[in-house]
Parts: sequence; structure tokens; C-alpha cells
Amino acid sequence: MRRVTASGRHSGPLLGQYIADLAVPSARLVIEVDGPYHAARAAADARRDRELGRRGWRVLRLPAELVAKDVAEAVARVRSALGG
Repeated sequence: MRRVTASGRHSGPLLGQYIADLAVPSARLVIEVDGPYHAARAAADARRDRELGRRGWRVLRLPAELVAKDVAEAVARVRSALGG
């Protein structure tokens, strides 16, 4: 789900000042895959999610462990968020 440039930096869809793991503009949906380090970033992530919400975006956060171990469930959550 992530692209990494030759420099090793993450490169994803840009939403103003934010970089998203995946964005679906037609649905105004941002999908973030959160690894274990996100526990330490909970407050910052919440602020970011609120700001994106003010801009009309919904944010779906999926634990990286879920994506790695149960792709079908991760896909089901994305489909549900997309209204399908």
C-alpha cells in the first residue's frame, strides 16, 4: 500500500500538508495503515484526522497487523467505508 522512493522516504497521495497512505478522492476517504509506532502518535493522529474531517475527508485507520494477517477483513472494512 505504500510507495517508497529511492531515498527511502514514503511517497503517498498529498492532501494539503498531509501525506496519506491511500486516498480515494471520489469517496473523500483516506485510508491509513497504522503500525505499532502509531500508539505513541495517537494525539497527533487524532488532530490530523479532525483536520481532514474539517476538509471533508473521512479517515479509515487499519492496524498494520490486520492488513498483514487478515487481508480479507481489511478489504471488507475498506469496502464498508466506501459504502459497498
